[in-house]
Amino acid sequence: MKWTMRIVLTLGISVAMVICLSLLPQMDRSTGLHAPSNWSSNRAGQLTNENMVDLLVQVPLQLRIRKVELSNSRMSLDLSLPKNADSVSVYRDLYTLAQTMLSKTKNVDQVWVRVIDYSGSKESASTQLVLAMVAERENGKDMEKNANDLSLIQLEQQLQNRFRLTYTSRWQQKYPL
Repeated sequence: MKWTMRIVLTLGISVAMVICLSLLPQMDRSTGLHAPSNWSSNRAGQLTNENMVDLLVQVPLQLRIRKVELSNSRMSLDLSLPKNADSVSVYRDLYTLAQTMLSKTKNVDQVWVRVIDYSGSKESASTQLVLAMVAERENGKDMEKNANDLSLIQLEQQLQNRFRLTYTSRWQQKYPL
């Protein structure tokens, strides 16, 4: 009698655990955590540390991304400036990043981008800030035009009119007027 009671009790606990474990994925989906976002659609999605790479690999950039950080509603990116990059490439990448992050995400309200020249040496002490941009969601509305359809002057004007750009002396050395 005692053995049958133990077997029934063990069987009951096992069935309860199986039911609870089978409900976990449904509970996870209902809370919205780890919900995959389809970045190829035009709908805005929730950007997380888990799906950030999926979005960033779809952004066509000339400059290389060195560092990305997502904290609260701000996304920070460091871009590496190659020796042979022209100003059009820099402006096009800034425009494209701002456009993508502000239109395809729901939770990113600010995009901070630093363009850094790493060409001096491999040491971090020799890196120089070239350009910085702060793009806010309210100023990034209605950026429908593709960056490739805009000229250098149009890109520069769009960025300067919409966002905060900070140029350093390194920018003026590399791209004189």
